[in-house]
Amino acid sequence: AYGQTGTGKTHTMEGEIVCEEKKGIIPRAVEAIFESLGEKGKYVSSAVSASYLEIYNEELSDLLTEAADERGVYNGRSSHADGAPKLSLVEDKGDGKRRGKGVYAHNLSEHEVCSAADVLGLIARAQERRRVGETRMNKHSSRSHCVFTLTVTTRETTSEGMTMESTGKLHLVDLAGSECAKTAAGSAAGGGSGAHAAHDARERERKNINQSL
Repeated sequence: AYGQTGTGKTHTMEGEIVCEEKKGIIPRAVEAIFESLGEKGKYVSSAVSASYLEIYNEELSDLLTEAADERGVYNGRSSHADGAPKLSLVEDKGDGKRRGKGVYAHNLSEHEVCSAADVLGLIARAQERRRVGETRMNKHSSRSHCVFTLTVTTRETTSEGMTMESTGKLHLVDLAGSECAKTAAGSAAGGGSGAHAAHDARERERKNINQSL
């Protein structure tokens, strides 16, 4: 979903996951996938995993990361000060024997899900962690880009009696809203150093959002 801030992109992508009539594209797509996987006799087996990546001020974050342990270590991997694993973009070109993964976020967690309800639970967790803020144009503005990825692997029997394995990925992207500098800028005059600092932080967000779009 792409557009100006306040136009309903996040509502379109996620909606209200507890309300059947107001669910967004992500929960509806997930339900359709599991409905197809559940068709009797269609697949020998299937496996589904989900990830949720956030891009804020040009930095990558995992919206589904579990809490770090007392040492600040997450599953033995290097981490930020808050214990979350450091993410980085990596390109895997593969070789003559193995097909590469292409460009992916290293250390981004993937969570195995067995039903649409499992995915909705992950979405609810991500909604609590995503960065939002108030601007002059939107009181509840998403300040980051988010990429929800569902990976589906299936095995089915061909007409020749052989087993065929297939893997596919569905990427659903909710972009932060673009903002016009003249419209979005607020006045920090008379507000003291705190107001100026908040204004500068919001302006840096706006510039990074527009640049990354």
